[in-house]
Amino acid sequence: MKERNVFYHHGFTLIELIVTITIMSMIGILIAQVFFTTSRTNTKIELVKEAKQNGEYALGFIERMIRNSRYVTSACAGSADTSITITNPDAGSTTFLCVQDGSLFRIASQSASGIEYLTSRSVTLGGADCASSSLVITCTPSGGKPAFIGVAFSLSQIGTPVDQFQKASASFQTDITLRN
Repeated sequence: MKERNVFYHHGFTLIELIVTITIMSMIGILIAQVFFTTSRTNTKIELVKEAKQNGEYALGFIERMIRNSRYVTSACAGSADTSITITNPDAGSTTFLCVQDGSLFRIASQSASGIEYLTSRSVTLGGADCASSSLVITCTPSGGKPAFIGVAFSLSQIGTPVDQFQKASASFQTDITLRN
């Protein structure tokens, strides 16, 4: 009887293993990249959303109060300022201004009942002080007609982000005419 020399392959060659490990590594790196990019994008979206919600609330509140006020009490000379005082329908006085709250500069409403902050502690107007903050209020007299008020400001997240990609800010502007 003739003896047969039969070889059985019970494993993989070195090249097959290297190719498989390389492909699996690339897929792993790709999955990690997608995960980190998605998480950074979600963080940025949340920060921008927070700034926009704060700004829209503050702007809407100021707009409603000024529009429904009797008249502007503070000087209305057409120049830019960081505050404005109005007389409400109930004859009370309200001032909208920048207020320093610790290291933050926030938009606030000040009346006989005290100060009510219109922006949260997660955003700031920026600047070294309220005079250099982004809050700008202009009041233009209209010769016998109700005054024309312009309000503009920018809000940005507090702190300095590690990555410029994470920096979130939003700008707001509106023009208001008094009804009364």
